[in-house]
Amino acid sequence: MPGVLLDTTILVDWLRGRRRSRPKSEEHAYNSRQAIQLIDYLIDKEIKIFMSCHTLKELLQYPNISKEEEHRINSMLPQFCKMLVTDDGVAAAAGLLSRQSVEYREYHIEDCYIAATAIIYNLPLYTRNEGDFKYVPHEKLKVVVPYQFKT
Repeated sequence: MPGVLLDTTILVDWLRGRRRSRPKSEEHAYNSRQAIQLIDYLIDKEIKIFMSCHTLKELLQYPNISKEEEHRINSMLPQFCKMLVTDDGVAAAAGLLSRQSVEYREYHIEDCYIAATAIIYNLPLYTRNEGDFKYVPHEKLKVVVPYQFKT
């Protein structure tokens, strides 16, 4: 299945870029522009874009999320991004990753599932925060940082 798996950081940047309000910082503005360019490029090149169902959970989990933002997430992302669910293969891979790392088990459980999704579906994982995926190196996990704000 050729394509890419987008981590939550990329989709947060893309969603911020689609808001009417001004970015809070130069870094947010840069990241938003880069995420929009990246996703436009992937669409133009007809590269399939995927996200883990755990990414959707991360996007919707914030207690102060507005109804408008929730609607934007649920209506805009499916227009270009296909969701991959946690099946028994992803669950087993996440279990193995979690067993190998206290960080994954206790602090980064969603990242563990996202990494397992990339591994099982053999997709490169595009993220802005590769540190979230450093806890268990895996030969099949290909982490790509497509952009990074430099101060």
